[in-house]
Amino acid sequence: MNAEVLAPAGNREALDAAFAAGADAVYFGLPLFGARAFAKNFSLEEARKVIEQAHLAGKKIYITMNTLIEEDRMEQAFEYAKALNEMGADALIIQDLGLIHLLHHRLPDLELHASTQLSVTTPYQIEQLRKLGVSRVVLAREATLDEIKACAATGMELEAFIHGALCISYSGQCRFSQVRYNRSGNKGACAQPCRMEYTLEENGKPVKAQGRFLLSPRDLSLVRNISELVDAGVYSLKIEGRMKSPEYVYESVSAARKGVNGKKLTKEDITAMQTAFNRGYTLGHTFEKTGLDLMNPVTSNHQGVPIGKVLGQNKDKVKIKLDQDLFQNDGLRFVQGMQSTGGNANFIYDGKGKLISKARAGDVVEVKVSGHVPPHAEVRRTSSFVMHKEVENAIKKVHPQAPVSFTLEADAIGSPLRLIAKDGEHTVTVDGPKLQEAKTAPTSKEQIEKSLTKTGNTWAYINTVILHLPEQAFLPAKVLNDMRRQALDELETLRLQPKPFRVLDYDFHPEKPSPMPNIVEIMRKDQSLDDGLMQVSEFPFKDVVHRASLYKDEGLFTDHLGKGRIVESMNITNSYALAALLELGYDGAVLSYEITDKGRREMLEAFKERYGFDAPIMQTVYEKPRLMLMKHCPVNTTLKDGSRTNCSLCRQNRYTLKGKDGKTAILYGNPDCRMQIFDEHPIDTIDEIPEYKDLGIESFRMVLTDENAEESRKLREQFKKELSADNQLV
Repeated sequence: MNAEVLAPAGNREALDAAFAAGADAVYFGLPLFGARAFAKNFSLEEARKVIEQAHLAGKKIYITMNTLIEEDRMEQAFEYAKALNEMGADALIIQDLGLIHLLHHRLPDLELHASTQLSVTTPYQIEQLRKLGVSRVVLAREATLDEIKACAATGMELEAFIHGALCISYSGQCRFSQVRYNRSGNKGACAQPCRMEYTLEENGKPVKAQGRFLLSPRDLSLVRNISELVDAGVYSLKIEGRMKSPEYVYESVSAARKGVNGKKLTKEDITAMQTAFNRGYTLGHTFEKTGLDLMNPVTSNHQGVPIGKVLGQNKDKVKIKLDQDLFQNDGLRFVQGMQSTGGNANFIYDGKGKLISKARAGDVVEVKVSGHVPPHAEVRRTSSFVMHKEVENAIKKVHPQAPVSFTLEADAIGSPLRLIAKDGEHTVTVDGPKLQEAKTAPTSKEQIEKSLTKTGNTWAYINTVILHLPEQAFLPAKVLNDMRRQALDELETLRLQPKPFRVLDYDFHPEKPSPMPNIVEIMRKDQSLDDGLMQVSEFPFKDVVHRASLYKDEGLFTDHLGKGRIVESMNITNSYALAALLELGYDGAVLSYEITDKGRREMLEAFKERYGFDAPIMQTVYEKPRLMLMKHCPVNTTLKDGSRTNCSLCRQNRYTLKGKDGKTAILYGNPDCRMQIFDEHPIDTIDEIPEYKDLGIESFRMVLTDENAEESRKLREQFKKELSADNQLV
């Protein structure tokens, strides 16, 4: 099966575990510009060494630079990318359109992969990214199997997640952490509000739900569906988990490797993955799972695997009846309903009170714990000491190696020996001494092969040895060893030769596009007014301009790189990102909600200085920030079956999510039943329109969500008043 197993690495141990388990490639981040700011990550010098070692062994290294970048850091990001290009990084995984555009124009030989943060689900979006030099697209986790097939028909190389944590929001479209906690997920510092507890409220009153974790999905696991994904057109099978343990990486890569090799996974394989980390598994949006088949509202933590039941507790000892073997230092979780507590099996006692290091299934043992354990709780193993040791040993013993073939030949006794070595890309020939005649027995084929294949833990293993030698040949082991070492040294030099690449001057000169209008976006019919302002909506209201959704292509306004004039929701935070959109034929874009005031000013100044006209951006001056856009619906899941079919509950009642901090978020689905979550507090800068105009901004936008008719009328009047002061109504 022609597919790549792509593994995460948050540190060196995880990277070694990935290659020991059979990964073809690894992705990781550096201290800057990576969407996992809290992973240990790698330094530039560490990255250089890792890339060299990987390339020698025939493996690939992809570097994540998948955060949003503001104007003052674009040059630094370019220099970072240039350094990685010089090191031989196989590709950069990027979210920011500006960085993609800049690297495409200045480092045209660098391979660019579009991050899943770009939320790609349609062929048209892929074709637009192709124009920016993208050679691989990491599809949105929301893409179904049919959508994957449609995207694959473009010929673009596709990468898709097959295992690990799911973001419940479309990646790149989540502002929950940024708005509520001032920690932007798009800039690598997500506070994971989706894993927090919430109460669903209907018209202000709590609704009984299946649990409190209403935004927390199960973990994706498609390792048993790899053949279907490959048949659909996926080339790179990606495992999530740059914050996860080496054990998690090893077990998930091992399972994926089995899948790619056409082997059936065993119950033990699945148990190993679950032990390493799981929140319960789902086939996800890929196979159109919804409701409780997608979500785990009971808990957002690692669940481990069941191994027994609590029989009772006496002070600091818990009595357990085991269904599975237990080993000293295993991690444990005791679960009963919504209650749970954790611990470690550091001290295990048998039925006679004797301290033991392991116990067998069927045994009754006592484990020392701190704190109260729920009576009759289920006991789950959340980490395995045996697994830890097995992975540790695998890392020590198993090293990635590239195959090399040898041909050893000589024309006749007395002619020079020649060793021809091939690695699939390079060929070297090593000349040896003249072939000697054996005085007694000739050197056997087995003796020759033993010397030539003795590569140990070097970067290579010898997969074939072909001999073209006359009879009665005598070959001293030292001669064979020296020729083998020389051949591998010469191949190593060739494999590490840097590939030539170009560094070009930036030379892009866009034409000034048509002016953009001022708009009011509405979501309810009673927000519509005939007041001279352009009205835009995803909903099919009368006298409104159509706005295309993230996963649809056509509309005057488009939430993605679709067919339209103006782009929304693409997180434009620097002047190069706006230039990328002009390169693709758009008239302009709504400025990212995440840009800072300083970043806005610097972006506008840089754009005008570089391109000679004011940046064609649209500034949002009123909104209740959209925190998430997701396929999951907490309302339908709680009150119906989770399928989101034949349901308009969110338009019949007012639904909110209330967090443990007392803050409320508004739930309101769009026409395609993608649930939107909005903050309850608006950001209102309508009265700052004159200041924005002074910066060179000519187009403005106001977004109405749950505002009633009277509130909408007043806001529109204020908006119109500020615009009309400078004749900017339309």
